[in-house]
Amino acid sequence: MASQAVKLDVRGYRGDSLAHRFLRQEGETRGLGLILPGMGYGLAHAGLRYPEMLLSEMGFDTLGLETRYSAQDFQSLPDEQALDWLRADALGAFGAASAARSYSRVCIVGKSLGTLSMLVLLAEGVMPPSSRMVWLTPLLKRPEVRQDITRHAGQSLVVIGTKDPHYRPEWLAELAVAGAETLVLDAADHSFNVEGDVFASLGQLKTLVRSIKDFLER
Repeated sequence: MASQAVKLDVRGYRGDSLAHRFLRQEGETRGLGLILPGMGYGLAHAGLRYPEMLLSEMGFDTLGLETRYSAQDFQSLPDEQALDWLRADALGAFGAASAARSYSRVCIVGKSLGTLSMLVLLAEGVMPPSSRMVWLTPLLKRPEVRQDITRHAGQSLVVIGTKDPHYRPEWLAELAVAGAETLVLDAADHSFNVEGDVFASLGQLKTLVRSIKDFLER
């Protein structure tokens, strides 16, 4: 479907203007795809770029935030204040998109640190009840992340590689039992790469995108 880039006034923590990409459908939309980046993993990286393209092709408006979390002023914050920063940025993005168009359906895609953004955003209770969540390489070593995925298990797809430092088979099994869809990418690391095998890496990205499409169509 045809979409066009539209500039929004997106404000986050401290009232900062946030770098973003908002692609709006020229006709009716199926909903909003909200894309939340990792610490150093932004919209140009394949694990977010292809899901963004997929959502747009499926008829969603998409709003993706660029990462700004590798900067020292974020890195030096205590955990609680860092979560406040992530919360403000995520709420600012959702609020700006919602001001541009009303959405009854939302798909949130978060990568790594972005899964903490998902956690604090969901805690605000502003998402439509039917929202879908795609947790890309979630920070499963943090119990609150596993708990939140469990809480929203019926609306969640969890994607992680076996070479990811946050991968534990027992955690994935627990999430699956709770009702979450899980995709485990063999030999893939935290960036979805298979070391020393570019074709396997590309194959994992294809599997990732296909799984998101199937998840949203069910």
